[in-house]
Order: sequence, then C-alpha cells, then structure tokens
Amino acid sequence: MINGTNSILYLDIGQGFLPIGSLTASSFSESVETLDTTNIENGGWKTYVLTNQEYSIDFSGVAINTLYNGGDTSKFSYDIIKIIKRNRILIDWKVQDNGGNIDSGKCYITDLSSESNIDEFISFNATLLGYGVPITTNINPMDSGLESHLETLI
Repeated sequence: MINGTNSILYLDIGQGFLPIGSLTASSFSESVETLDTTNIENGGWKTYVLTNQEYSIDFSGVAINTLYNGGDTSKFSYDIIKIIKRNRILIDWKVQDNGGNIDSGKCYITDLSSESNIDEFISFNATLLGYGVPITTNINPMDSGLESHLETLI
C-alpha cells in the first residue's frame, strides 16, 4: 500500500518542478468517450467503440504566501496558481510517491476556487485538465513479469 501523505503533486512553469504547498488532497481521474453500436449478432445489446480519452487532477490545499514579500518561493500555492490559470498557461505536472512511482504530463488549470471562513485559514481547490497522454514511470522498477505481459497488450 502507498500512503497518500507521500504522494506529492508538483507543477513546472518552465523553471523546474515545485510542490503544491500545504496540499491537503489530490485525485487523478481518467475517462474515455464511447460511441454506441449494435448489430444483429449481439441481439440488440449495446456495444461500444472507444474514442477520445482524457484525464484530470483535482486538488485542494491551504493557501500560503508563495509570491509576495517574505513568501515561500520553493512551493506553489493559490497566489501563483491563480496567475497561471488566468493566463491560460500550458504547464507540466507530476505526481511522485516515495515508492518511485511517477505520473506526469502537461495540463491547463481549468477550475480554481478559494474559501475564506472566519477564524480559519484560506483554502482552495483546483482542477488540472490533461493535455495529451499521461506518462507513468517508476524510478525503482521491479521485475515481476507483469510489466512485460502488459507491454504485449499495448
């Protein structure tokens, strides 16, 4: 099992990957569009042709100062993410865990919101919409035989 605490989301706007500061949650989701099909042989039961695929990453965090005087410039937070989103910048992303698993790709920030409550820290939520194919690698691969079998399916 992999502890989610050790799965970190990083962004790169051309100056190297930096983590999302005070990240509280992230999720990765993939989907594929379908076209309904049917024929006489399947007795009217629907079948499908798979077409375009897409992915997105939703994440949330507690806002910290990463841009203004005295801020932590070793991380990204709401202040910089807001600028990236408003300027529609295509950026690189990666999620890396302590097991050496890395998912990466390119994305746009398509949704961003913040919430300010009395006597609480400001929190934010954002969505990264994938651009192209996500890449999965492992910097500590193990030879289980499963990987070579999966390669024959591709």
